[in-house]
Amino acid sequence: MSAISATISLSSIGEKSFTIKEGYKKTKLGWIPEDWETPRIDEVFDFLSSNSLSRNQLNYEEEEGIYNIHYGDIHATYKRPILDFENESRVPKINKEIAISQTSDFLKDGDLVVADASEDYEGVGEAIELKNVNERKVISGLHTFAFRDKTNKTAEGFRVYIFRNPLVKKALKTIATGSKVYGISKGNLQKFKIVLPTLPEQQKIATILSTWDSVIAKQEQLIIAKQEFKKGLMQLLLTGKKRFEGFEGEWEEVKLSSVSTFTNGKAHEQDISLDGEFVVVNSKFISTDGKVRKNTNTQASPLKKDDIVMVMSDVPNGKALAKCYIIEENERYSLNQRICSLKAKKMDVIFLWNQLNRNKYYLKFNDGISQTNLKKKEVLNCPILRPEIKEQQKIASVLSAADKEIGLLQSELATLRGQKRGLMQRLLTGEVRVEI
Repeated sequence: MSAISATISLSSIGEKSFTIKEGYKKTKLGWIPEDWETPRIDEVFDFLSSNSLSRNQLNYEEEEGIYNIHYGDIHATYKRPILDFENESRVPKINKEIAISQTSDFLKDGDLVVADASEDYEGVGEAIELKNVNERKVISGLHTFAFRDKTNKTAEGFRVYIFRNPLVKKALKTIATGSKVYGISKGNLQKFKIVLPTLPEQQKIATILSTWDSVIAKQEQLIIAKQEFKKGLMQLLLTGKKRFEGFEGEWEEVKLSSVSTFTNGKAHEQDISLDGEFVVVNSKFISTDGKVRKNTNTQASPLKKDDIVMVMSDVPNGKALAKCYIIEENERYSLNQRICSLKAKKMDVIFLWNQLNRNKYYLKFNDGISQTNLKKKEVLNCPILRPEIKEQQKIASVLSAADKEIGLLQSELATLRGQKRGLMQRLLTGEVRVEI
Protein backbone atom coordinates (compact mmCIF):
# COMPACT_ATOMS: atom_id res chain seq x y z
CA MET A 1 0.00 0.00 0.00
CA SER A 2 1.14 3.53 -0.68
CA ALA A 3 1.76 6.25 1.87
CA ILE A 4 0.90 8.88 -0.76
CA SER A 5 -2.17 11.07 -0.15
CA ALA A 6 -3.56 13.86 -2.31
CA THR A 7 -5.22 17.10 -1.20
CA ILE A 8 -8.15 18.54 -3.19
CA SER A 9 -9.43 22.09 -2.63
CA LEU A 10 -13.16 22.67 -3.14
CA SER A 11 -13.21 26.39 -2.38
CA SER A 12 -13.38 27.20 -6.10
CA ILE A 13 -16.94 25.81 -6.36
CA GLY A 14 -18.34 27.91 -3.58
CA GLU A 15 -18.04 25.39 -0.77
CA LYS A 16 -16.39 26.21 2.54
CA SER A 17 -12.66 25.59 2.09
CA PHE A 18 -11.62 22.15 3.30
CA THR A 19 -9.40 19.26 2.24
CA ILE A 20 -9.97 15.62 1.42
CA LYS A 21 -7.20 13.03 1.75
CA GLU A 22 -7.30 10.55 -1.10
CA GLY A 23 -7.64 6.98 0.20
CA TYR A 24 -8.52 8.23 3.69
CA LYS A 25 -11.73 8.97 5.53
CA LYS A 26 -12.60 11.53 8.20
CA THR A 27 -13.74 10.08 11.53
CA LYS A 28 -14.43 11.54 14.96
CA LEU A 29 -10.91 10.46 15.91
CA GLY A 30 -9.30 12.00 12.82
CA TRP A 31 -8.23 11.00 9.31
CA ILE A 32 -7.58 7.26 8.87
CA PRO A 33 -7.25 4.92 5.85
CA GLU A 34 -10.57 4.02 4.24
CA ASP A 35 -10.23 0.31 5.00
CA TRP A 36 -9.59 0.86 8.72
CA GLU A 37 -12.35 0.70 11.33
CA THR A 38 -13.30 2.70 14.45
CA PRO A 39 -15.34 0.29 16.59
CA ARG A 40 -16.33 0.84 20.20
CA ILE A 41 -14.18 -0.92 22.79
CA ASP A 42 -17.08 -3.07 24.00
CA GLU A 43 -17.68 -4.24 20.41
CA VAL A 44 -14.20 -5.75 20.29
CA PHE A 45 -13.27 -6.60 23.88
CA ASP A 46 -14.84 -8.21 26.92
CA PHE A 47 -14.18 -6.46 30.23
CA LEU A 48 -12.63 -8.84 32.78
CA SER A 49 -12.72 -8.53 36.57
CA SER A 50 -10.15 -6.56 38.57
CA ASN A 51 -9.50 -5.98 42.27
CA SER A 52 -8.62 -3.07 44.56
CA LEU A 53 -5.78 -4.61 46.59
CA SER A 54 -3.27 -2.15 48.01
CA ARG A 55 0.53 -2.43 47.93
CA ASN A 56 0.47 -3.67 51.54
CA GLN A 57 -1.44 -6.73 50.39
CA LEU A 58 1.19 -7.67 47.82
CA ASN A 59 4.71 -9.07 48.03
CA TYR A 60 7.73 -10.06 45.95
CA GLU A 61 9.05 -12.76 48.29
CA GLU A 62 6.69 -15.71 47.87
CA GLU A 63 7.69 -18.16 45.14
CA GLU A 64 4.15 -19.36 44.52
CA GLY A 65 0.87 -17.52 44.42
CA ILE A 66 -1.35 -15.29 42.31
CA TYR A 67 0.27 -12.46 40.40
CA ASN A 68 -1.36 -9.05 40.64
CA ILE A 69 -0.90 -6.20 38.15
CA HIS A 70 -1.05 -2.87 39.99
CA TYR A 71 -1.70 0.35 38.06
CA GLY A 72 1.37 1.97 39.62
CA ASP A 73 3.60 -0.65 37.98
CA ILE A 74 2.02 0.02 34.59
CA HIS A 75 3.01 3.68 34.98
CA ALA A 76 6.44 3.28 36.56
CA THR A 77 7.82 -0.27 36.48
CA TYR A 78 7.07 -1.93 33.17
CA LYS A 79 9.05 -0.02 30.56
CA ARG A 80 8.03 -2.14 27.59
CA PRO A 81 4.57 -2.39 26.04
CA ILE A 82 4.58 -6.20 26.22
CA LEU A 83 4.74 -7.64 29.75
CA ASP A 84 6.66 -10.87 29.15
CA PHE A 85 6.50 -13.08 32.24
CA GLU A 86 9.60 -14.96 31.10
CA ASN A 87 11.67 -11.76 31.32
CA GLU A 88 9.90 -9.59 33.91
CA SER A 89 10.49 -10.46 37.58
CA ARG A 90 8.83 -7.40 39.12
CA VAL A 91 5.22 -8.59 39.12
CA PRO A 92 4.09 -8.83 42.77
CA LYS A 93 2.04 -11.68 44.22
CA ILE A 94 -0.97 -11.43 46.49
CA ASN A 95 -0.30 -12.22 50.15
CA LYS A 96 -1.43 -15.74 50.98
CA GLU A 97 -3.84 -14.59 53.70
CA ILE A 98 -5.83 -12.49 51.21
CA ALA A 99 -8.96 -14.23 49.95
CA ILE A 100 -9.58 -13.97 46.21
CA SER A 101 -13.08 -13.96 44.78
CA GLN A 102 -14.17 -17.21 43.16
CA THR A 103 -15.39 -15.17 40.19
CA SER A 104 -12.00 -13.62 39.49
CA ASP A 105 -10.90 -13.72 35.87
CA PHE A 106 -7.40 -15.08 35.39
CA LEU A 107 -5.54 -13.41 32.55
CA LYS A 108 -3.88 -15.09 29.61
CA ASP A 109 -1.60 -14.26 26.69
CA GLY A 110 -2.83 -11.34 24.61
CA ASP A 111 -4.99 -9.82 27.34
CA LEU A 112 -4.70 -6.09 27.91
CA VAL A 113 -4.44 -4.35 31.28
CA VAL A 114 -5.16 -0.62 31.18
CA ALA A 115 -4.56 1.87 34.01
CA ASP A 116 -7.74 3.81 34.72
CA ALA A 117 -6.04 6.52 36.84
CA SER A 118 -3.04 8.79 36.38
CA GLU A 119 -1.49 11.88 37.94
CA ASP A 120 -1.19 13.49 34.50
CA TYR A 121 -2.97 13.39 31.16
CA GLU A 122 -0.09 11.60 29.44
CA GLY A 123 -0.60 8.54 31.65
CA VAL A 124 -4.33 8.28 31.00
CA GLY A 125 -5.12 4.91 29.44
CA GLU A 126 -1.56 3.59 29.67
CA ALA A 127 -1.61 -0.13 28.92
CA ILE A 128 0.38 -3.35 28.76
CA GLU A 129 -0.25 -6.59 26.88
CA LEU A 130 0.54 -9.95 28.49
CA LYS A 131 2.84 -12.58 27.03
CA ASN A 132 4.09 -15.99 28.25
CA VAL A 133 1.60 -16.20 31.09
CA ASN A 134 1.59 -20.00 30.62
CA GLU A 135 0.42 -21.74 33.82
CA ARG A 136 0.73 -18.65 36.00
CA LYS A 137 -2.35 -17.24 37.69
CA VAL A 138 -2.53 -13.52 37.00
CA ILE A 139 -5.27 -11.02 37.83
CA SER A 140 -5.84 -7.35 37.15
CA GLY A 141 -5.33 -5.11 40.19
CA LEU A 142 -6.05 -1.69 41.64
CA HIS A 143 -7.18 1.06 39.25
CA THR A 144 -7.05 -1.13 36.16
CA PHE A 145 -9.33 -2.48 33.47
CA ALA A 146 -8.62 -5.84 31.86
CA PHE A 147 -9.70 -6.56 28.28
CA ARG A 148 -9.89 -9.74 26.21
CA ASP A 149 -10.53 -9.80 22.46
CA LYS A 150 -13.88 -11.50 21.82
CA THR A 151 -13.97 -10.96 18.06
CA ASN A 152 -10.53 -12.00 16.76
CA LYS A 153 -10.30 -8.56 15.14
CA THR A 154 -7.00 -7.72 16.82
CA ALA A 155 -3.55 -9.27 16.51
CA GLU A 156 -1.42 -10.38 19.44
CA GLY A 157 1.41 -7.94 19.98
CA PHE A 158 -0.62 -5.13 18.41
CA ARG A 159 -3.37 -4.74 21.01
CA VAL A 160 -1.32 -2.66 23.42
CA TYR A 161 -0.61 -0.15 20.65
CA ILE A 162 -4.33 0.57 20.27
CA PHE A 163 -3.98 2.78 23.35
CA ARG A 164 -0.72 4.33 22.11
CA ASN A 165 -2.27 5.60 18.91
CA PRO A 166 -1.97 9.44 19.05
CA LEU A 167 -5.56 9.80 17.82
CA VAL A 168 -6.83 7.51 20.58
CA LYS A 169 -4.65 9.07 23.30
CA LYS A 170 -5.91 12.53 22.40
CA ALA A 171 -9.53 11.36 22.61
CA LEU A 172 -8.89 9.57 25.92
CA LYS A 173 -7.96 12.87 27.52
CA THR A 174 -11.44 14.19 26.76
CA ILE A 175 -13.12 11.50 28.88
CA ALA A 176 -10.64 11.65 31.78
CA THR A 177 -12.02 13.39 34.86
CA GLY A 178 -10.50 14.66 38.11
CA SER A 179 -8.26 17.40 39.45
CA LYS A 180 -5.08 16.01 41.04
CA VAL A 181 -5.67 12.49 39.68
CA TYR A 182 -7.32 11.84 36.33
CA GLY A 183 -9.56 8.80 35.95
CA ILE A 184 -11.60 6.99 33.31
CA SER A 185 -14.93 5.36 34.13
CA LYS A 186 -15.96 1.97 32.80
CA GLY A 187 -19.12 3.48 31.32
CA ASN A 188 -17.16 6.02 29.29
CA LEU A 189 -14.58 3.46 28.23
CA GLN A 190 -17.10 0.88 27.03
CA LYS A 191 -18.46 3.21 24.36
CA PHE A 192 -15.09 4.76 23.57
CA LYS A 193 -14.01 4.32 19.94
CA ILE A 194 -10.60 3.01 18.88
CA VAL A 195 -8.71 2.81 15.59
CA LEU A 196 -8.20 -0.65 14.05
CA PRO A 197 -6.12 -1.23 10.92
CA THR A 198 -6.81 -4.34 8.87
CA LEU A 199 -5.69 -7.53 10.61
CA PRO A 200 -2.74 -8.16 8.22
CA GLU A 201 -1.55 -4.59 8.82
CA GLN A 202 -1.86 -5.06 12.59
CA GLN A 203 0.33 -8.16 12.38
CA LYS A 204 2.95 -6.39 10.26
CA ILE A 205 2.97 -3.29 12.49
CA ALA A 206 3.33 -5.51 15.58
CA THR A 207 6.33 -7.27 13.96
CA ILE A 208 8.02 -3.97 13.07
CA LEU A 209 7.55 -2.46 16.53
CA SER A 210 8.64 -5.71 18.18
CA THR A 211 11.91 -5.52 16.23
CA TRP A 212 12.47 -2.01 17.57
CA ASP A 213 11.72 -3.24 21.09
CA SER A 214 14.38 -5.95 20.71
CA VAL A 215 17.00 -3.38 19.70
CA ILE A 216 16.00 -1.13 22.61
CA ALA A 217 16.13 -4.10 25.02
CA LYS A 218 19.68 -4.93 23.94
CA GLN A 219 20.73 -1.34 24.53
CA GLU A 220 19.13 -1.39 27.97
CA GLN A 221 20.97 -4.62 28.82
CA LEU A 222 24.27 -3.10 27.69
CA ILE A 223 23.67 -0.09 29.95
CA ILE A 224 22.88 -2.35 32.91
CA ALA A 225 26.08 -4.32 32.28
CA LYS A 226 28.14 -1.10 32.18
CA GLN A 227 26.46 0.14 35.35
CA GLU A 228 27.23 -3.12 37.14
CA PHE A 229 30.84 -2.91 35.97
CA LYS A 230 31.10 0.61 37.39
CA LYS A 231 29.64 -0.55 40.72
CA GLY A 232 32.29 -3.26 40.94
CA LEU A 233 34.97 -0.73 40.05
CA MET A 234 33.70 1.60 42.77
CA GLN A 235 33.90 -1.19 45.31
CA LEU A 236 37.56 -1.67 44.54
CA LEU A 237 38.69 1.92 43.98
CA LEU A 238 36.74 3.69 46.72
CA THR A 239 37.85 1.30 49.45
CA GLY A 240 41.51 1.21 48.50
CA LYS A 241 41.38 -2.48 47.63
CA LYS A 242 42.72 -1.57 44.21
CA ARG A 243 45.39 1.16 43.99
CA PHE A 244 46.88 2.89 40.98
CA GLU A 245 50.63 2.73 40.48
CA GLY A 246 52.50 5.48 42.26
CA PHE A 247 50.13 5.84 45.21
CA GLU A 248 50.99 4.46 48.62
CA GLY A 249 50.16 5.08 52.25
CA GLU A 250 47.11 4.46 54.42
CA TRP A 251 43.81 6.18 53.71
CA GLU A 252 42.41 8.44 56.42
CA GLU A 253 38.91 7.91 57.81
CA VAL A 254 37.14 11.22 58.43
CA LYS A 255 33.62 12.33 59.27
CA LEU A 256 31.53 13.85 56.48
CA SER A 257 31.21 16.97 58.65
CA SER A 258 34.94 17.67 58.28
CA VAL A 259 34.94 17.52 54.47
CA SER A 260 31.64 19.21 53.59
CA THR A 261 29.27 22.02 54.48
CA PHE A 262 25.67 20.91 55.14
CA THR A 263 22.50 22.85 54.22
CA ASN A 264 18.90 21.70 54.67
CA GLY A 265 16.26 22.35 52.03
CA LYS A 266 13.01 24.20 52.69
CA ALA A 267 9.37 23.37 51.99
CA HIS A 268 7.54 25.00 49.12
CA GLU A 269 5.01 22.39 47.93
CA GLN A 270 2.33 25.09 47.78
CA ASP A 271 4.40 27.18 45.37
CA ILE A 272 4.71 24.71 42.49
CA SER A 273 4.19 26.50 39.17
CA LEU A 274 4.44 25.20 35.62
CA ASP A 275 6.05 28.48 34.62
CA GLY A 276 8.21 28.77 37.74
CA GLU A 277 11.66 30.24 37.40
CA PHE A 278 13.41 27.65 39.60
CA VAL A 279 13.69 23.86 39.25
CA VAL A 280 12.61 22.02 42.40
CA VAL A 281 15.16 19.43 43.53
CA ASN A 282 13.30 16.69 45.43
CA SER A 283 13.64 12.95 45.99
CA LYS A 284 11.86 12.17 42.72
CA PHE A 285 14.28 14.42 40.85
CA ILE A 286 17.25 12.58 42.32
CA SER A 287 15.86 9.05 42.09
CA THR A 288 15.40 9.52 38.35
CA ASP A 289 18.75 11.28 37.83
CA GLY A 290 17.24 14.67 37.15
CA LYS A 291 14.72 13.59 34.50
CA VAL A 292 11.59 14.55 36.48
CA ARG A 293 11.16 18.28 36.97
CA LYS A 294 8.79 20.59 38.79
CA ASN A 295 9.15 24.34 38.96
CA THR A 296 8.52 27.04 41.52
CA ASN A 297 8.82 30.80 41.81
CA THR A 298 10.30 30.46 45.30
CA GLN A 299 14.04 29.90 45.50
CA ALA A 300 14.88 28.05 48.71
CA SER A 301 18.45 26.99 49.54
CA PRO A 302 20.01 27.95 46.16
CA LEU A 303 22.29 25.37 44.55
CA LYS A 304 25.39 25.85 42.40
CA LYS A 305 27.56 23.71 40.15
CA ASP A 306 29.35 20.89 42.02
CA ASP A 307 26.93 20.93 44.96
CA ILE A 308 25.99 17.42 46.10
CA VAL A 309 22.35 16.85 47.07
CA MET A 310 21.22 13.89 49.18
CA VAL A 311 17.73 12.45 49.79
CA MET A 312 16.89 12.72 53.50
CA SER A 313 13.40 11.18 53.41
CA ASP A 314 11.79 8.40 51.35
CA VAL A 315 8.92 5.94 51.53
CA PRO A 316 9.50 2.63 53.38
CA ASN A 317 11.78 0.37 51.33
CA GLY A 318 12.19 3.19 48.83
CA LYS A 319 15.27 3.32 46.63
CA ALA A 320 16.02 7.03 46.94
CA LEU A 321 17.01 7.31 50.63
CA ALA A 322 20.63 8.57 50.91
CA LYS A 323 20.96 8.68 47.12
CA CYS A 324 23.00 11.62 45.88
CA TYR A 325 22.97 13.75 42.77
CA ILE A 326 25.64 16.21 41.70
CA ILE A 327 24.64 19.58 40.27
CA GLU A 328 26.43 19.81 36.94
CA GLU A 329 25.33 23.25 35.74
CA ASN A 330 24.68 26.62 37.32
CA GLU A 331 20.95 26.41 36.71
CA ARG A 332 18.40 28.03 39.00
CA TYR A 333 17.53 25.34 41.54
CA SER A 334 15.36 25.34 44.65
CA LEU A 335 16.02 22.68 47.31
CA ASN A 336 13.09 20.79 48.84
CA GLN A 337 12.99 20.20 52.60
CA ARG A 338 13.44 16.44 52.23
CA ILE A 339 16.82 17.04 50.62
CA CYS A 340 20.12 18.37 51.93
CA SER A 341 23.02 19.89 50.01
CA LEU A 342 26.69 19.23 50.71
CA LYS A 343 29.51 21.47 49.49
CA ALA A 344 32.83 19.63 49.38
CA LYS A 345 35.86 21.07 51.16
CA LYS A 346 39.35 19.56 51.36
CA MET A 347 38.19 16.84 48.93
CA ASP A 348 37.68 16.29 45.22
CA VAL A 349 33.94 16.75 44.68
CA ILE A 350 33.58 13.89 42.18
CA PHE A 351 35.43 11.52 44.51
CA LEU A 352 33.22 12.56 47.44
CA TRP A 353 30.05 12.22 45.38
CA ASN A 354 31.01 8.69 44.33
CA GLN A 355 31.80 7.78 47.95
CA LEU A 356 28.40 9.03 49.09
CA ASN A 357 26.39 7.69 46.18
CA ARG A 358 27.36 4.07 46.71
CA ASN A 359 25.26 3.85 49.87
CA LYS A 360 23.89 0.50 48.72
CA TYR A 361 27.35 -0.94 49.34
CA TYR A 362 28.84 1.33 51.96
CA LEU A 363 26.84 3.87 53.91
CA LYS A 364 24.79 2.59 56.82
CA PHE A 365 22.47 4.95 58.65
CA ASN A 366 21.03 3.38 61.83
CA ASP A 367 18.81 0.47 60.73
CA GLY A 368 19.53 0.88 57.03
CA ILE A 369 16.92 -0.45 54.63
CA SER A 370 13.91 -0.05 56.94
CA GLN A 371 14.74 3.57 57.72
CA THR A 372 12.74 6.27 55.96
CA ASN A 373 14.33 9.46 57.34
CA LEU A 374 17.88 10.67 57.95
CA LYS A 375 18.91 13.22 60.55
CA LYS A 376 21.52 15.91 60.01
CA LYS A 377 23.66 14.52 62.82
CA GLU A 378 23.87 11.00 61.41
CA VAL A 379 24.62 12.28 57.91
CA LEU A 380 27.47 14.44 59.19
CA ASN A 381 28.81 11.57 61.29
CA CYS A 382 29.04 9.33 58.25
CA PRO A 383 32.62 7.96 57.90
CA ILE A 384 34.47 8.77 54.68
CA LEU A 385 37.70 7.14 53.50
CA ARG A 386 40.05 9.81 52.15
CA PRO A 387 43.33 9.25 50.27
CA GLU A 388 45.58 12.13 49.28
CA ILE A 389 44.04 14.61 46.82
CA LYS A 390 45.95 13.40 43.72
CA GLU A 391 44.75 9.84 44.26
CA GLN A 392 41.21 11.16 44.76
CA GLN A 393 41.46 12.96 41.43
CA LYS A 394 42.83 9.89 39.65
CA ILE A 395 39.99 7.72 40.96
CA ALA A 396 37.46 10.42 40.12
CA SER A 397 38.72 10.65 36.52
CA VAL A 398 38.39 6.87 35.99
CA LEU A 399 34.87 6.78 37.42
CA SER A 400 33.90 9.88 35.44
CA ALA A 401 35.06 8.15 32.25
CA ALA A 402 32.81 5.22 33.12
CA ASP A 403 29.92 7.63 33.73
CA LYS A 404 30.56 9.31 30.38
CA GLU A 405 30.42 5.97 28.57
CA ILE A 406 27.15 5.11 30.32
CA GLY A 407 25.81 8.57 29.50
CA LEU A 408 26.55 8.10 25.80
CA LEU A 409 24.78 4.74 25.82
CA GLN A 410 21.80 6.31 27.57
CA SER A 411 21.73 9.08 24.98
CA GLU A 412 21.71 6.46 22.22
CA LEU A 413 18.88 4.68 24.02
CA ALA A 414 16.86 7.91 24.18
CA THR A 415 17.41 8.36 20.43
CA LEU A 416 16.23 4.80 19.73
CA ARG A 417 13.13 5.31 21.85
CA GLY A 418 12.40 8.59 20.10
CA GLN A 419 12.80 6.99 16.67
CA LYS A 420 10.48 4.15 17.62
CA ARG A 421 7.93 6.59 19.04
CA GLY A 422 7.93 8.63 15.82
CA LEU A 423 7.59 5.54 13.63
CA MET A 424 4.88 4.11 15.89
CA GLN A 425 2.79 7.27 15.64
CA ARG A 426 3.00 7.29 11.84
CA LEU A 427 2.16 3.59 11.55
CA LEU A 428 -0.74 3.68 14.00
CA THR A 429 -2.42 6.66 12.35
CA GLY A 430 -1.98 5.31 8.83
CA GLU A 431 0.25 8.20 7.82
CA VAL A 432 2.67 5.47 6.71
CA ARG A 433 1.18 2.24 5.35
CA VAL A 434 3.04 -1.05 5.58
CA GLU A 435 3.50 -3.40 2.63
CA ILE A 436 1.37 -6.54 2.98
